[in-house]
Amino acid sequence: MASWEELARNFLLEEEEEDEELFFVLLPAVMPFLDEEKTPEHTSSLSGAKKVKEILEGHENWCKKEFRMEAEIFRTIANFLRAENLLRDTRGMKIEEQLGIFMFMLSHNASTERLKKEFQHSGETVHRKIYDVFNIIPTLTQKFIRLPNPSHTHMKITCDPRFMPFFQDNRKMARFQKKSFPLYEDMTSLYLCAICRGNVGGGNV
Repeated sequence: MASWEELARNFLLEEEEEDEELFFVLLPAVMPFLDEEKTPEHTSSLSGAKKVKEILEGHENWCKKEFRMEAEIFRTIANFLRAENLLRDTRGMKIEEQLGIFMFMLSHNASTERLKKEFQHSGETVHRKIYDVFNIIPTLTQKFIRLPNPSHTHMKITCDPRFMPFFQDNRKMARFQKKSFPLYEDMTSLYLCAICRGNVGGGNV
């Protein structure tokens, strides 16, 4: 009677033979796909770089429609990003095209498939460049966006008699100017919509 070691050895040999047979069966079926040449997907003569160049050098309305800004402003932003080293020109794509892809996506709510077609780049390249621009948004926010001063009223309100008199020198409102109110995490709010009929001054609300 064969020992357990011999049984295990025979089992492994049988498994190896089956694997070899499976390999020789699958190899002829897989070989045609291995030898098949990849067909380039993006073959348009109008590359992304050429497209951005034509937009910036074309009619002034073209850049407004595609990127939602004037060509001069677009170039200024691209030069600023280059000077501050926030974005870099690469071998396959300059900053103007990177910014163009990002602005086109925002302006037209464009999908990755459309961006691939418009700028003739792979989905991986498009995604990576958009991600790079998103990464510099916090830096641009700190540099260019200023929060409004809560103690300052905008000139459009102060200089317009339709707006400024309301709530000014109001005794009832003065009570709440320095009063703090607690905020609750699970607070349920009730919103009311007032509908005006006729003259508000007449009390028809």
